[in-house]
Amino acid sequence: MLLYQVRSKFTRMATLSPEKTHPVVGKDELIHQVAAKSGLTLKETSKVIDAFTEVVREEIAQDHEVRLMGFGTWNLRKVAARKVKSIRGGKQITIPAGKRVGFTVGAVLSQAAGGTTSTTKTPIMKANPTTPASPKTMQNGLNLKKR
Repeated sequence: MLLYQVRSKFTRMATLSPEKTHPVVGKDELIHQVAAKSGLTLKETSKVIDAFTEVVREEIAQDHEVRLMGFGTWNLRKVAARKVKSIRGGKQITIPAGKRVGFTVGAVLSQAAGGTTSTTKTPIMKANPTTPASPKTMQNGLNLKKR
């Protein structure tokens, strides 16, 4: 498979494969972009991204839901057993039940991608300076399902 490298206004360098017509931002490019926006070094940014993916992986393995408000939600989904036709002989085979990682796109990410969100809007809660912030407000957008 041939890979082509192209420059776009959003990425320093992105890879295009002949089958795909859109740039793919890999881990290295993601590290460079996050480092540029955050002011961290490439080494620090790499550690942060590795730690993030490790935490998500560990939480999903424990059947916990990981939610970044506005971005999306990762969860473990149960998949029922199903019967399919084999491509090798045309026989009917059964794929056993299992679990898969699911990702649901959040509203902010959906809007950024040009998608639409549901028509029912959640009311925005504004902070009242006279009342202390609740622990839920102080989670900086990272909500983990109760354990």
